[in-house]
Order: sequence, then C-alpha cells, then structure tokens
Amino acid sequence: KLASQTLKIIKSPVIIQLIDELLDLLHPSRRFLREAWEIGYKILRKRVEQALMLGNKKAVNWLKNKKLILAYGIAYLNTPPYYKTEI
Repeated sequence: KLASQTLKIIKSPVIIQLIDELLDLLHPSRRFLREAWEIGYKILRKRVEQALMLGNKKAVNWLKNKKLILAYGIAYLNTPPYYKTEI
C-alpha cells in the first residue's frame, strides 16, 4: 500500500511492459484500440504529407484529432485482408 501511495512514475521499461500486458489481459478492447491508434496515426501521417504537398497547410491539425486517428485505424482493421495495402 505504501508503494502505491509514494510511486509517481515507473521508469523501468520491463515493468512498464509487464503492467501493459496485465492491463491488456484485463481489458482486451484496450489492445484493439491501441493497435487502431498506431495504424491510424501512420495512415493519417501519410495523408497529411500528401495534403501538404498539395498545398493544404491546415492538414497538420488533423494529427491532433483523436477521433480521426481512431477512425482511420478501426477502418483499416475492419478491412478484409485482400483489400489491405502496406502501411
């Protein structure tokens, strides 16, 4: 109990990974959302690069939109394998 009251931040990468895996076991949807976030961010980053090349300066703000990132990621994860492309 004392450690949980005094511990503010965990610095060990091994312990962080273990806690992360435990949380994934407790909440399986967390893993799906994390994967959707990572994929969505990669896809959106490419879209922003394309938009900037076409002259859209406001495209950088898209990367701050959490809902848009998740939408791209979930859409990709729900796409059948024969339609998926490399990201």
